[in-house]
Amino acid sequence: MKAIHETVFMSALRSFFVALFGVLGALIALFLVVFALVGLFVATEDKSLPSNVKILPDAKGKRKELASSAPVILQIDVKGKVGEGNLTGEKVEEVLLDSREKDFKKGRVKGILLNINTPGGAANDSDVIYRHLKTYKERYDVPVFAYVNGMCASGGYYIACAADKIYASDSSLIGSIGVLAWPPFLNLADTLEKLGVKPLTLSAGKGKDELNPFRPWKEGEQKHYQKIINFFYREFVAIVSENRQIPVDFLVDEVGAEAYPSPKALDFGLIDGERYTRALVLEELAEAAGIEGKYQVVSFETSSWWQQLYQNASQNPLITGKIKHELSLPNLEGYPLSFY
Repeated sequence: MKAIHETVFMSALRSFFVALFGVLGALIALFLVVFALVGLFVATEDKSLPSNVKILPDAKGKRKELASSAPVILQIDVKGKVGEGNLTGEKVEEVLLDSREKDFKKGRVKGILLNINTPGGAANDSDVIYRHLKTYKERYDVPVFAYVNGMCASGGYYIACAADKIYASDSSLIGSIGVLAWPPFLNLADTLEKLGVKPLTLSAGKGKDELNPFRPWKEGEQKHYQKIINFFYREFVAIVSENRQIPVDFLVDEVGAEAYPSPKALDFGLIDGERYTRALVLEELAEAAGIEGKYQVVSFETSSWWQQLYQNASQNPLITGKIKHELSLPNLEGYPLSFY
């Protein structure tokens, strides 16, 4: 009799959970259908601009959508760490390509505003973004102005050198023309020895095992990496010298790798004006671009809200059933040298 009661109880419990998960499944399905309908409605709205285009305020603070023939100033936000999020060479290239396609293929973009607030970042992405901007500027003969509202340091300044003019707010910091190997090299040999751990690294090729953190380092072992850092530093200085018309010796001996308030940066020739606002920079950019009358300021979003939603959901432990415990530095993976 006891067994029968247990069987009935388990059957009832099973039925309860089946019904519960059935209801939850139906609710989730309903939620997805509503989401899809909302997305379809948004996608089919009558707009002259593509869905990935965002209208930004012009110099007068207006952001009303204008006719499809109106001239356009493209704003590219150089914010956060270079090499992360939308601030990669690939993402910026995508934006530049979009600015010459579809509704913009008839040369509507007359100028580019770099809206900068970054401490720097990956050396490779800084260089790639700089070269994409230089190529675009020369190919389409459009002016590029940079506006610093906060920080334009290291890799950020490297990118800003692609601009014809660099202006800054009164509270900005500019400069930090240097190269840093990050994260720093650590030697764990003594610690491992105290723990009784004896690691063995197998390698082939001269120098392949240089600065191995699991063994004592040899004298001068860092020389090869220092040469690489020196090479990137010389390239950085050459870029600044060429674009800002500042002698190399002055950059190395006087300016150095420090960041400076905008008045001092102006004295050094790192920028073209201080105490600027975005509106004032837009006015000068529009004039340099030969724009008369009304114009549209836009930015391009490189990923839709659907893509962002899917990406976030695909990484949610409730969806994947997995919880990761890790220390991750994505902006540094594969890019050991940083302009910081």
